Amino acid sequence: MTDDTSTGLSPGPLADAAITSDGTGEGSDGQVSILHVDDDPDMLSLSKTMLERRDIDVTTRTSAEAGLEYLQEADVGCIVSDYEMPRTDGLEFLEAVRKEYPDLPFILFTGKGGEEIASKAISAGVTDYLQKEPGEGQYTVLANRIVNLVDQYRAKQAVEQTQKRFSKLIEHSTDVISIISLDARFEYLSPSAEHILGYEPAEMVGEYIFDYAHPEDRDEAMEKFFETVEDPDKQPTVEFRFKHPDGSWPVLESRGRNLLDDPDVQGFVVNSREITELREHEQELKRQNEQLEVIRSVVSHDLKNPLNVAKTTLDLATEDFEDPDRREDVPEHLDRLGRALDRMDVIISDMLTMAQQGQRVVETDPVDFEATARAAWEMAGGDDATFEIADTPTIQADESRLQQLLENLFHNAVEHTDTDVTVTVGTTAAADTDDASIASLYVEDDGPGIPDDEREKVFESGYSTAEEGSGFGLAIVEQIAKAHGWEVEITDPGGTRENGESRASGTRILISGVQIE
Repeated sequence: MTDDTSTGLSPGPLADAAITSDGTGEGSDGQVSILHVDDDPDMLSLSKTMLERRDIDVTTRTSAEAGLEYLQEADVGCIVSDYEMPRTDGLEFLEAVRKEYPDLPFILFTGKGGEEIASKAISAGVTDYLQKEPGEGQYTVLANRIVNLVDQYRAKQAVEQTQKRFSKLIEHSTDVISIISLDARFEYLSPSAEHILGYEPAEMVGEYIFDYAHPEDRDEAMEKFFETVEDPDKQPTVEFRFKHPDGSWPVLESRGRNLLDDPDVQGFVVNSREITELREHEQELKRQNEQLEVIRSVVSHDLKNPLNVAKTTLDLATEDFEDPDRREDVPEHLDRLGRALDRMDVIISDMLTMAQQGQRVVETDPVDFEATARAAWEMAGGDDATFEIADTPTIQADESRLQQLLENLFHNAVEHTDTDVTVTVGTTAAADTDDASIASLYVEDDGPGIPDDEREKVFESGYSTAEEGSGFGLAIVEQIAKAHGWEVEITDPGGTRENGESRASGTRILISGVQIE
């Protein structure tokens, strides 16, 4: 780290700056690195001390010229600058920075305020504007602004880098170009068909194109194709799953054009590209955004309530301890404080679990369903509850996450009943597909059941009818199921128990799309 406490002092070596050159303004330990420019050495020294106590790495310069020179050698995550400086003021410094670094966070931190300066700063592209105030509190505000802006700057750079990466992949990839006859048969496929579709082009010529479309997508694909037969001006785009020779169903995006009247073509020209990863990426972003919204909600409401209780209770306990007449009330306050802390611990633990379990399952293994269910019951089953297993298949799953899913369902069934409850797990009859046998898992109980108008709400994060519940149990179940590609729904229990008694009440959680061995 280097410091310049005289006007025009040349910067020290880059090695001393403790700043990386990756354009993120991040030190080797992930610390935020900034450049602070001010003509007042004492102000620089004070700011440096206060900000570095808040884990921000500060390099200082006493003139805009020295600051610009430093930026040529090192990367920073943010610039903080005074307004009134000799030769080159803060706005002129900002304009010079923007020519080379249009997106770099720049905070004008000045003792001279006013709407005119703020307006000029905004016009020049300032990121934030903060007026100097007496007291230590201003540095807390400044530090928060710096961290937030650097986080946003890094996130934007990461997104831009990801976008560039995808652009390069698309730019250098080769789409499949095919010519389709009027009767919907391949007449020509480009050599890239082997790489993208998995077939030699020659073996597909003459084949009916819709034989390769997934049965669920076939009707829409045919409808789009025949639209171009009737109206040559249409150039429809359709997404569908394509049957790969390895048994997978990659998603293709195809755009067609009717060139039947073109003597050189006499067919439909279709450009196809695989977009499986793109769609998965969008789904992952959607999932992450949903989780961020959940975290925002939890922090702003669910955690805030017990935090307020804990803070107020601690104040009461402190006051009563100092008053001999009320000292006997302290244990009661401490009990309340303990309950509030326990509540926060449960919420945070469940929130972290949900974030971890929502990550997409990449690989699955054959899992003994009975053994996993019994292990889950040992962890979450109640002492007065009865556990039954209807059948014992082997399924494809992530064993650890499957056990977590079952634990949450068992805990939910036991927690929401005041009487002895019987919990049954099993699978429905399997249906054979081209690739595997698919069935549904179920966990059902004979408890009070869930009203029809609440069945959609129970999967929402934070929804609970129990006083001590965090409301994340069934939300975690849904996250784990979706991570496997399964679907979850609530239905009425069916059939009878093993002892022959009918199930007049209760709830069945049905998890569909499960591959059975």
